[in-house]
Amino acid sequence: MNTGSPARTAALLISLLAAVMAGLALLIAAPAVLAEPEASVPGLEWLVLVPLFALAEVVVIHLPTQRNAHGHTMREIPAVLGLTFLAPQQYVTAYVVGAVLALVLAARMRGVKLAFNAAMFALEAALGGLVYHAILQGGDPLSMTGWLAVLLAVLVTDLMSAGAVTAAISLTEGVFDGEVLHEALRSGSVAAFINTCVALLFATLVLVQPSALPLLGVVIVLLVMGYRVYISLARGHARTHLLYRFVDRTASAGTPEEIIGIVVREAADLMHAERAYLVELVGDQQVRCTAYADGSLRTESLELPESRTWWWSAFEKGVVRYEAPRGHGQREDPAPAVEPAVLSAPRDGLAAPLRTAEPTRYVLVVCDRSFEKETFGTEDVQVFEALAAHAGVAVERARSVNDLEELAEELKGARDTALAASEAKSMFLANMSHEIRTPLTTVLAAGELLEETPLDEMQAKLLDRMRRSGGLLLSLVENLLDFSRIEAGHAQLQQVEFDLHAMVKDIVDAGLPRARQRGNTLDWVIDPLVPRTVIGDRTRVVQVLSNLVDNALKFTANGRVHVEVGAAVVAGSRAVQFEVSDTGIGIDEKDQASIFEAFRQVDGSATRHYAGTGLGLAICKQLTDLMGGNMTVAGQLGVGSTFTFQLPLAVPAKPSAVVATTPPSVGRASMEA
Repeated sequence: MNTGSPARTAALLISLLAAVMAGLALLIAAPAVLAEPEASVPGLEWLVLVPLFALAEVVVIHLPTQRNAHGHTMREIPAVLGLTFLAPQQYVTAYVVGAVLALVLAARMRGVKLAFNAAMFALEAALGGLVYHAILQGGDPLSMTGWLAVLLAVLVTDLMSAGAVTAAISLTEGVFDGEVLHEALRSGSVAAFINTCVALLFATLVLVQPSALPLLGVVIVLLVMGYRVYISLARGHARTHLLYRFVDRTASAGTPEEIIGIVVREAADLMHAERAYLVELVGDQQVRCTAYADGSLRTESLELPESRTWWWSAFEKGVVRYEAPRGHGQREDPAPAVEPAVLSAPRDGLAAPLRTAEPTRYVLVVCDRSFEKETFGTEDVQVFEALAAHAGVAVERARSVNDLEELAEELKGARDTALAASEAKSMFLANMSHEIRTPLTTVLAAGELLEETPLDEMQAKLLDRMRRSGGLLLSLVENLLDFSRIEAGHAQLQQVEFDLHAMVKDIVDAGLPRARQRGNTLDWVIDPLVPRTVIGDRTRVVQVLSNLVDNALKFTANGRVHVEVGAAVVAGSRAVQFEVSDTGIGIDEKDQASIFEAFRQVDGSATRHYAGTGLGLAICKQLTDLMGGNMTVAGQLGVGSTFTFQLPLAVPAKPSAVVATTPPSVGRASMEA
């Protein structure tokens, strides 16, 4: 124990308190001793009661409380017998000698604590005898007055004892703690009343029917056993309540720091320990320790000494129980403590690892049982192991939640950054498309005007090259503008009635010149069940279908491109299905899943050989999705490909009549056409 100024001051104050109690006991007992000195000589009764007082002091029953335990002895039994059969002078000496002998021999108590307890016993005996004889006034001890005198004497004695212990604890800790006094009134008084009644019965049998004393002895043994059973049940109930409270509080906590604080507080409460620690291993020689002691919580990083502490083996072996050697005076004069306290040897302690998904990093430690006459037993080890298991789950859950929250914050930041970059990109593409399209349109218009003027052969070739290159560039700009609008969510659809059959024919007719140039056959067919007039965004449908036809013609040479329009069902509703197939270069199955990605073509060489940016199919897919449809692709490399998209195009209230027997609309164009 540290011999610093606070400890010396507390020891001095307790010594003064013991001296005051001894002085009061002397003042109370002295008149009777001076009046009848011969009555102070010990007799047979005195010799019988001294070992009874000692035995009662050894048999300590700790009545469990929420935070601590109220130590209660069976001393009411010898106290009642002493008040009944001994003179006041003999009663005081028998009480003090028997109780002090028990503390010296059984509890090995020495020093200031022994002096304090001896003075308290003397004051208890003197005050109890004074109250008893003041009420009895020489009457019959077995009368109602005698019973009342005994009950009041025991009550006054217990209150005085609780008050003295409360004062000693308050002087030691520097703060008032009324728990002992409260528990003496709540639970201790009930046990004292039962013991007093048994003692009165014992005294009555001694005077009236001594032959019944063996039966009373059996009753006393059963009473002690009943106390033990009650204590076991009460402790189990209290611990179950605290475990439920622990689980509830850890479930409501959020951060790992809150969980750790709850774990050490509840561990101290549940195990009736003065100190509790949660030690986290952060390095080979360094730990982070969260300590709970004296009602306060603190966290610090510590360097481990070369010699490992008693709880270190819990990292590998599991639950560890420690108890200081009980040599002569061990509990009164322990070795000097090491700072911080978690590195010093306690009176007793338990340590258990917290099992988590990772290798063991935490050890839960409780030290110094709140009541010194009991240490941690087998039942405590089992409860502590269960507590450590719950704590491990709670800490692991808190760490996982914390990691997920940090990851969510990182993802949110990354998402915001990506959205900002995408928005900036879309804005840049839109602005650049607008800026480029305006002068490009002017250049193309100037070229058209120039074409109407007289030109020689070289000028006509250059003008044709300029017109074709300008058209490609304008198409690229339009694609970029459409792509940026769709990505930014600014693309809008218009719902108008239009002639679907005429639209398909116009698109095919527009592709005939290119089909002839590539030596392809371009034909089309429309199922008669497809209505002529539909409702939708004609511009976007034309854009999608034209792009697919242009792609089929671009990647097919001396082959066939076929456009087919039929009826379909999408999500339970009528729809129109468009299918564009060709006999061109085809698409490998492994590339079909990525063909609709922006700026993506089947092969990097295709971009150079066939030209283009890889935006066309991406725009077609996005526009199809925007219109509530879907698009797929099928085909084989070197055989050809088929692009299919379905659109839920509505039919007007009074659609044009469609006759099922009408042959399908067909068209055909070849390189000879």
